[in-house]
Amino acid sequence: MNSIQQKIIGTWKLVYSVEIDNAGNKHYPFGTDALGYIMYDANGKMAVQIFRKDRKPFISQKFTSSSKDELVNIPQDYLAYCGNYEIDTENELVKHHIEGHLFPNEMSKTVARKYHFFDDKMSLKPWDGTNREILWSKIV
Repeated sequence: MNSIQQKIIGTWKLVYSVEIDNAGNKHYPFGTDALGYIMYDANGKMAVQIFRKDRKPFISQKFTSSSKDELVNIPQDYLAYCGNYEIDTENELVKHHIEGHLFPNEMSKTVARKYHFFDDKMSLKPWDGTNREILWSKIV
């Protein structure tokens, strides 16, 4: 196990998720008070959930009987996926091989994140050319 894998293993709490446009304006897709966790284990499994703190409750008592009007905000309110991960130390990337995703079109895809560790924090930046950062604080 390499030192980066040792650093990444654990449970991390979201500090923020931010997008920065070409003019330098910041946008927080799940709000400035978003919540979330990402977990990496020693066996190469990972899971992440990021969600808006103040979500409007559904009228429906069961998720499976929710109306289309209730479900319409999920993409703006919640991100969740899981799968395997691998570390690319040469390019300083963690690659998430998605097995399950809230949005089924993302299943079987791989997303790469540029990692940077400092103090008890881990910064992940998408490797797709967008100017975004997801900052995590290690809790376990």
